[in-house]
Amino acid sequence: MPSLSSLFLKLLTLGCQHCSSKTLERKVIQVNLGVMVSAATILIFDVLFYLTGNWTVFYSGLIQTPFLLLLPLVWWLNHSGRFFLARWAIFIIVMSDTAVTLFLAQGTIFLIHYYFLLFAIIPAAFFEIAQWRSSVLLFIANLSLYCFFQINGWPSLPEIYELQAQQLNLLRVIMVGSSVFTIILLLLISERYSELNEIYLERLANTDPLTSLNNRRHFIDNFQQILLKQLDQQQLALAIIDIDHFKRINDTGGHDAGDEALKHVSHLLKEHIGDSGLLARVGGEEFAMVYIDTESATPINRANTLLLKLENSPFYYADQKYKITASIGLCIFTGQHNLDHVIKEADDALYSAKRRGRNRQETRNIA
Repeated sequence: MPSLSSLFLKLLTLGCQHCSSKTLERKVIQVNLGVMVSAATILIFDVLFYLTGNWTVFYSGLIQTPFLLLLPLVWWLNHSGRFFLARWAIFIIVMSDTAVTLFLAQGTIFLIHYYFLLFAIIPAAFFEIAQWRSSVLLFIANLSLYCFFQINGWPSLPEIYELQAQQLNLLRVIMVGSSVFTIILLLLISERYSELNEIYLERLANTDPLTSLNNRRHFIDNFQQILLKQLDQQQLALAIIDIDHFKRINDTGGHDAGDEALKHVSHLLKEHIGDSGLLARVGGEEFAMVYIDTESATPINRANTLLLKLENSPFYYADQKYKITASIGLCIFTGQHNLDHVIKEADDALYSAKRRGRNRQETRNIA
């Protein structure tokens, strides 16, 4: 049986599977949240009206029941990918709910017409920019309704006037407060989602999509920061790893096999470096790794261990076994050095390893 939190999350994200962008996803979530807030507001006020002991006031809450039952229609429309209809549906339902309750029972005594101000503001959060006409139309309609009732008023059922002044003022405060709360809640959701979207885009810009490792740009930025913080007596090592005869894998099994080889090697490299270093895919079949913790084992020993790990960890694709080996160029250095210089030394060592037959490591030391 799903938990309450998982059910809430499921309802909140209904329709997101049809979204083509994070912005659209945010708006769908806001509409779904609008349904929840609207339903919760109706139910909370029904309880408050019942507690007043005035059955006419309670009746004014029960009038809203048909609209409460209509609200899940908005979720269904979002779930079906009919986002534009879902947006219009929620506004038609809540505007009709407010108008019917005002005309048939409450009048303006509880300041229920303040909800028209809320309905005038939030279309901009629900509709896309390309649908600005809908936002403008709803803004004008709701602002006009608010102004009309604010200026002219509307009588409530006579029995409602029997409420005590304290009860009446409390209901007014809660009514207006719920409108303000809804706006704040939508703004917070929008702000939080925008923040998550920025994090997502930053991660997307810094990550290789195939292997989920850092990409070259992010690796260079991080490596530069490491070099700037480097102490004179601290030893670091840059390893550039190139898969041997990668073209043969593509020629034999196709590019899908090549992709699997890259993901396989990435997994082995992650296991090898752990959390104590920096790892990235910096080219087609080329990876770069920075050994930061060099006290437990020397970089040369770690590089040789990695070569054995790769050689002894074949992968299978389409019922065919592929053996992976690699060549490693290692640059070991202490003190602060120029980024380009360190990379050039590691590259030279890599080319030397290839010339000497591959499946080996070559080392350059910088004092």
